[in-house]
Amino acid sequence: MSRSPVPRGPARRPTQADIARLAGVSQATVSLVLNERESEVRISPATRDRVLAAMREWGYVANPSARSLAGGRNRILGVHTFEPVFPTNSVDFYFPFLVGIEQEAADLGHDLLLFTSAGGQRQIFRDGSSRLSLADGALLLGRNPNVEEIERLRDSGYPFVYIGHREVSGPPIPYVAADYATATQQLTERLFGLGHRRVAYARIGDGDAQPSRDREKGFRRAASPDGQRRLTGPVWTLESGEDVPGLLAEIRHGGITAIVAEQQVLAERILAYAEGQNLSIPGDLSVVVLGDSAGAPQTGTDWTGLIVPREQMGRQATRLLVQLLEDPDLLDDPGSADAAPGDGAPHESVECLLADGSTVGPVTQS
Repeated sequence: MSRSPVPRGPARRPTQADIARLAGVSQATVSLVLNERESEVRISPATRDRVLAAMREWGYVANPSARSLAGGRNRILGVHTFEPVFPTNSVDFYFPFLVGIEQEAADLGHDLLLFTSAGGQRQIFRDGSSRLSLADGALLLGRNPNVEEIERLRDSGYPFVYIGHREVSGPPIPYVAADYATATQQLTERLFGLGHRRVAYARIGDGDAQPSRDREKGFRRAASPDGQRRLTGPVWTLESGEDVPGLLAEIRHGGITAIVAEQQVLAERILAYAEGQNLSIPGDLSVVVLGDSAGAPQTGTDWTGLIVPREQMGRQATRLLVQLLEDPDLLDDPGSADAAPGDGAPHESVECLLADGSTVGPVTQS
């Protein structure tokens, strides 16, 4: 094979055109060798071996951006978070998700690419284009996502899976979510089974967030089984932890003996204030925590509640994304995953584990 030398230097890497010249083929043939799995055109083994030999000899590495633009797959999965992924506080929200994502990606033979943003709000689109195109598809996660960017990404046709239940305007998106509703229902029913008749629900902050709505749905299901109506307390939304003294006063005044707390930080505030009021947990008040540990102090309290399956969610989301990459028709198949007819996008639920804990007990007062 006759070869022309490729100029080599610190800033010069061989291109597809160089490899084509060295192998004595067209640049289109080099592209076909790189993307042979995705192409219906087949080339001869001899030509393929000649191209690969030239790549090896000259250290050619395919440009991920170029392959993506050409429609090829890099076997690279992107991970985009809408908040900083490296927290400075003691509670790491993202770490278990990333463990599951990394393990499943490795099992499926894919590399990972983490996308971050320099300062300000995290952005998917910048200067009119999506940076995620460097990867074959992406996993999105975050407590406070930019929904408009998610909808724009969906409309662009780029494959992605959101980790967490996420509703958007227009066509739905693929997602993998924890089954908060079922776990909350089971925990609330446990309270009724222990003789509690006045059970309330409380949270700090935005009750319109999807995870919050899913948890509240489970609480209300337990309160109204099979069309019957149990005597429950109200659903409280507090502005901050400073409202806990008023909450405790309402609990005592209303004869409430059990409370379902959406966040652990709220439960910790209730515990601290209750001790100052000579209230025993669970003797005087049973407390269930619904798994949200963000910002909570690590006091070592053995809370009764649910465990968010973050690692498993990361695994299943990664697996679903690879399935979408291998079979894009899944997006139009109403029978895929847990999608109901007409959904148009697959979604999966992951079971939450229940922690027995020591903060729930039987009713000790009438």
